[in-house]
Amino acid sequence: KTTATPKNSQSLAYLLRNEILTNVEDMRAEIAYLRKDNGLALRQEENATQDLLQMAVAAQKAVTEYLSVVPPNEIEQARQIIASAGKGAGSSS
Repeated sequence: KTTATPKNSQSLAYLLRNEILTNVEDMRAEIAYLRKDNGLALRQEENATQDLLQMAVAAQKAVTEYLSVVPPNEIEQARQIIASAGKGAGSSS
């Protein structure tokens, strides 16, 4: 029985992906909290926007690092998939 051991770049990509997902989910939760009671929390929280900004910066940094470890041919394949999906988005068939 053999098991596949992930390469260092795969492990790093997995960790970065989790970092991205965590920060995006944290931002969603923070926004939902701040929108409660017609934005009362937003008006009362002194550092509300600063917290969101920090989460966004962390997510953006992780995306940049993630893309630096993804092989260029995989990025190109993803771009082609996105482009072809976008072309079909406007059709109503």
